[in-house]
Amino acid sequence: MIRIGEIVYANCIPIYAALRAIVPEEHVQYIRGEPAALNRLLYEGGIDLAPCSAFEYGLHPERYWVVPDISIAAHREVRSVLLFSQVPIEKLQGRRILLSPASATSNALLRILLEKYYGLRCRYEVGGETAGKVLSDAHARLAIGNAALRDYLQGRGGEHVYDLAELWHDVTGLSFVFALWMVRRDAARAHRTAIGPLIQALQEARRLAPTRFEQIVGEAAEALGIAPGDLLDYWQTIAYDLDGEKIVSLKRFFGDAERLGLIPAAPTLRFYEFSPAASSGGDHRV
Repeated sequence: MIRIGEIVYANCIPIYAALRAIVPEEHVQYIRGEPAALNRLLYEGGIDLAPCSAFEYGLHPERYWVVPDISIAAHREVRSVLLFSQVPIEKLQGRRILLSPASATSNALLRILLEKYYGLRCRYEVGGETAGKVLSDAHARLAIGNAALRDYLQGRGGEHVYDLAELWHDVTGLSFVFALWMVRRDAARAHRTAIGPLIQALQEARRLAPTRFEQIVGEAAEALGIAPGDLLDYWQTIAYDLDGEKIVSLKRFFGDAERLGLIPAAPTLRFYEFSPAASSGGDHRV
């Protein structure tokens, strides 16, 4: 049985709903968690396939094949990766910022934005995950996921709020790719006959998901405690493909991360290939 990591955030609900409609659950095992937890499980072999932080691929590209044509990205704003600050962003020089314990990509993106594009040097540490609540002894907090989305929808209070995907688009003109679907290379070899059809089903789920928003929004909205209209609007900000523009954006993100010393080197994207020798993978140089 192939073990699939399942991110528990609203942006992923349409993909998993579509995948469950295609693949009988007795053929796979879903293991739920936040992005950072799934990164660790995929790295350690606790799961075989998952949408994991793009940053995780930058750290350990030799362990994974990237699944083609699918990602979790934002066209422009994302509404669920937010920096809450007590002061305007340009005044964060030297100040203390709490990073999220749940997302390696978002933490890296924040550092890249602040250090490269705003020219700021700040003090970082990993904090708790209370969306929108800046601790009294910190000047800003990064919040992600469902809690950040709810805070965005309920109002911004008196704090300065910055959408990281929107900031990235403002400085680069590009969408931002938060997660890549990745399969462990050893799992691809061990499940040689099953992994290809599963990945094809996943790509079909990616194509199907946007057509089923109206069908699934009621149950999802109730589970999340978010109004259906707000959830539909949010899903429109999310992109699930991995086209050429997003690959260019990945190249820029990895290059910036390398220059700041956040990853050892900007990696080559190596895609899973559908062929008798699929487990050998394929290259797409960025």
